[in-house]
Amino acid sequence: MDKNKNTLYIVGVGPGTEGLLTGEARELIESCSCFAGGRRQLALAPARAETHVIDADLLRARRFIAVGLERGDVCVLASGDPGSFGILPFLEEAFSGRIHVAPGISSVQLLSARLRIPWHDWSLVSLHGRQRELVPLPFSEAPTVYFCDHASSPDSIAGRLPTALAERHAVVGSELGLPDEQVWRGRLADAALMDFSGNSLLLLFPEQEPLVQTVSAPGIPDEAWLRCDGVPLSKSEVRAVLLAKAQPSGRRVIWDSGAGTGSYAIECALVEPGAYVYAIDKNSQACSVLADNARRFGAVVEPVNAEAPGCFANLPQPDLVIIGGNDGRLEQIFSAALQSLAPGGRLVVTALLEETKKKAHGLFAASGLENRAATRVAISRGEAQQWVEQNPVIIFTGDKPAGSHNP
Repeated sequence: MDKNKNTLYIVGVGPGTEGLLTGEARELIESCSCFAGGRRQLALAPARAETHVIDADLLRARRFIAVGLERGDVCVLASGDPGSFGILPFLEEAFSGRIHVAPGISSVQLLSARLRIPWHDWSLVSLHGRQRELVPLPFSEAPTVYFCDHASSPDSIAGRLPTALAERHAVVGSELGLPDEQVWRGRLADAALMDFSGNSLLLLFPEQEPLVQTVSAPGIPDEAWLRCDGVPLSKSEVRAVLLAKAQPSGRRVIWDSGAGTGSYAIECALVEPGAYVYAIDKNSQACSVLADNARRFGAVVEPVNAEAPGCFANLPQPDLVIIGGNDGRLEQIFSAALQSLAPGGRLVVTALLEETKKKAHGLFAASGLENRAATRVAISRGEAQQWVEQNPVIIFTGDKPAGSHNP
């Protein structure tokens, strides 16, 4: 810090009540005469202080602070702790070297204290200003805390998360540290039906251990899957190759159309647990089995009991689409999937029948997709001299050009 220049103090004031201020925060507030912060936080400033309410216009707040620093020290009163999804990074860009941070008690610490459980392994996600985006999925191995606001309240977040998470244990801490504080406990599905304050945290606990813990994707053994009559399951070798070609890692939204038992969707979800994965099948029995398989392996997959491609318009834009079963309607499904696919996304088609292979080849050739490839997977299983040849599967892949525009 430059001792020859005035100092910008960023003071964490916790929930903004006197009782939860640190000693350092009190001393700094008493020593300054120029303050910026939220309206509630500014109530802590001395009566005759010069103040500025920080709102959505952060550049105006930065100009106020810059002018104030020309005359003396400036104190920014930050809710919670400045280093926890606060204003610190924004101010550091403009006033680096002149900042002193006084930490405060964060809402996460308060919720941990109310629940009497440690928070050192919690994963923190802020949804401030992200109400139009997909809610990041909770982490699979540790509790996840969502920082909420009025546009993304806990009930709104609970309603936007996949129904596959509906039974997860959830906690909502509202107005923590304030007189009207509330701590609610229940299922995520119930939280979606409530009406919570935007000044809240949503804590979501991981699911219990999957029923089957000795398998891993890709290529989960065939015998580990639940089956039902008339619903196909691809061979483990085909799934392993398909995932290598589909490259689900890093994807945000994945569609598996004609999902059957859900093997492609589930293995994609296990490889990329942060993706929204939709398993589409018009057969209600297939959707029931794939939901059971997802729970069995601990994957978050959303079953969609509907007919493709009509249901595509109701789903988030994908960056990976896998077309397995197509009921003889490959052209319609392929066309709709290609139109829906995000620029830079990948389209995958599996073909077992000769007719499907010919159609898929023609569709890819005329699609405008880049990096087109067709991979033949031929499997032989058996012992000693008794080998059984399986019908070969062709996996077609192609990428939508990154600069293309969807209509």
